[in-house]
Amino acid sequence: MGVCLMATTWLVATTWLVATTWLVATTWLEWIVQPANWWVILQVALGLGFVIFVHELGHFLVAKACGVKCEKFFLGFDVGGLKLASVKWGETEYGIGALPLGGYVKMLGQDDNPAAAAREAERARGVLESGDLPPEPTSGPHPAWDPRSYPAQSVPERMAIISAGVIMNVIFAILMASWAFGLGVRELTCQVSGVRPGGAAWRAGLRTGDEITAIGAVRNPIFSDLQKGVTLGDVSKGVEFTIHRPGDDSTRTLLLRPDTDLGVPTVGVTSPFSLTLPSDLKAGLPGAAGRAQPPLAAGDTIRAVDGRPITTYAELIAALSARSDQAVKITVARGGGSAPVEVEVLPQPLRTTGLVMTPLPVKAVQEDSPAARAGILPGDRLVAIDGDAVGDPLSLDDVLRRRAGKPVKLDVVRAGGERLVVEVEPRAVDWLEESRWPTSPVAISALGVALGVDALVAAVTPDSPASRAGIMPGERVVRVRFVMPDRAAEEADRGLELSADAPSWPYVMAALQQVDDGTTLELVVEGRDGARRDVALGFSTEPDRFVVDRGLLFEPVYRMVRAGSIGEALRLGFGRAIDDLSLVYKFLHKLFFNQISPRLLGGPIEIAKQAGKSAEEGFSRFLLFLTMLSANLAVVNFLPIPVLDGGHMVFLAYEWLRGKPPSEGVVAVLSYLGLAIILTLMMFVFGLDLGLIPRR
Repeated sequence: MGVCLMATTWLVATTWLVATTWLVATTWLEWIVQPANWWVILQVALGLGFVIFVHELGHFLVAKACGVKCEKFFLGFDVGGLKLASVKWGETEYGIGALPLGGYVKMLGQDDNPAAAAREAERARGVLESGDLPPEPTSGPHPAWDPRSYPAQSVPERMAIISAGVIMNVIFAILMASWAFGLGVRELTCQVSGVRPGGAAWRAGLRTGDEITAIGAVRNPIFSDLQKGVTLGDVSKGVEFTIHRPGDDSTRTLLLRPDTDLGVPTVGVTSPFSLTLPSDLKAGLPGAAGRAQPPLAAGDTIRAVDGRPITTYAELIAALSARSDQAVKITVARGGGSAPVEVEVLPQPLRTTGLVMTPLPVKAVQEDSPAARAGILPGDRLVAIDGDAVGDPLSLDDVLRRRAGKPVKLDVVRAGGERLVVEVEPRAVDWLEESRWPTSPVAISALGVALGVDALVAAVTPDSPASRAGIMPGERVVRVRFVMPDRAAEEADRGLELSADAPSWPYVMAALQQVDDGTTLELVVEGRDGARRDVALGFSTEPDRFVVDRGLLFEPVYRMVRAGSIGEALRLGFGRAIDDLSLVYKFLHKLFFNQISPRLLGGPIEIAKQAGKSAEEGFSRFLLFLTMLSANLAVVNFLPIPVLDGGHMVFLAYEWLRGKPPSEGVVAVLSYLGLAIILTLMMFVFGLDLGLIPRR
């Protein structure tokens, strides 16, 4: 085979004609058959195919420039002679192979298969011994080979041929990014809509409405800068953030040490929300917002709450927090130039199952919070409030909010067993700290502590759905699955696994507030004896606890980045391409030193999903996805692994320094080892994509 039999690497090994993979994915069949999505599929297939085409074109053009005979140029592999189309033009056959696993250029005398290469070397030695040389023998290291064969070229020429694919990918990445910025790219801003309870941002006191104005040396960052800065920053030393709080016009600099409990470094910040409802509200809004009168419409923008002007998401949450138990009049601007519309949204009582779960020790304490000032520490257990048992840990924050500004005595048990009474003054809260991440603790915002909540049943509320379902204290919920009304649960959807190591009950209860009426919870419950049983139950509502956001959903906040000239587009494109290249190097470095979980890797199906998502977000966003993919191919393909381009370069560097190629036996062994590494990696990412290997 040719120089690039494995040159497309595991990252893009099955991306060309990725629509084929998409078509066989039954979970996407409903999406695929819609004609409106066919343009997206075509973009994905052509775009990803072009990334591979560019890589192979680099090898082909430089090989031809060096006088090497190229016998084949194929996208996809024609294994067993199977191909979709081909044409012979000059001395080269151009075609599309039936197996969409990348592409290759077949050059005369070159083979990535070590056994085949050894056979060719043996044949060359036989020709040399017989004296039956080609008409124009060369003076290179293998004079018996045809002068137009790849092995007959000088080491610098072969290095140029090998590196050309990577160089073309870098050039392609710069051009695609430049094109994207010429068209204009919508980038998420770095405002904070919410923080993960117990996370690094939460511990530092970040809250809804805060603006991140700098991340390290990056000023006026976009949200992708936040993701890159945290993911690839120094976890041990921390990442420096500059935060502006519009509410009091204050600015401060913080050192956040990212968390790694989710497999990737994070600080626990959600992307910013605008005040505009999504433009595609096909299923409508959940909760009370979905029952507003008159109904809210797609694209509505909130301008006021009960007559009070609202300009930011943080102001909206503050207004709704103060009136969580009351109906509110929301004034919205509706498209088409119509007059403002006033909509009434009723309060949304909190849904509950009647299960009171077991509180765990304090997981984290927020800086400069009432709890921190009172001396509460991570590992402490809160056992009583003013002499009364804590009860349901999920209702504890509501209890304390009602006592805001008044001293409260907390009974605390330290990790070593010491008991003490702490006096604390709960604070008023007008921001969101909700457990919308799996394994998140619950935020007791009035105190500034995050409590873990185990899925071990401590008590069952009488005459509740859980009580009627027969769930008993001491049993443990080990799996939860939501079954929507009029829709049977898919057998492939096993639901969310819960365990002592991953106690996700707060997340389950947060998700319960967003599902449709009539939704059923299918639980797998484990008894004290270890026996498991299936339980189905509905939910009820609590009359004195309410959902602050009432089911309102919003578009993210974007800012448009568009170049004003070709020169500026090239400058922005070059910067993005270099960022993506360095991002891959940093990611691989952290992966090698076990600072990032390998379960974050994605295979062909994940690549297809991300490509389709990018295509749906707009052409310029899709171009940036191709930039990233091309950068991935360039970097990973140049790793010093035999059978990849980088491995070939190592062998050539050895030959250049020693004046002779490495022994065929060593090349064969290392090539088989490299092939085994690549195949193992491909099987691993396929397992991740298909769910055979859990990502956590």
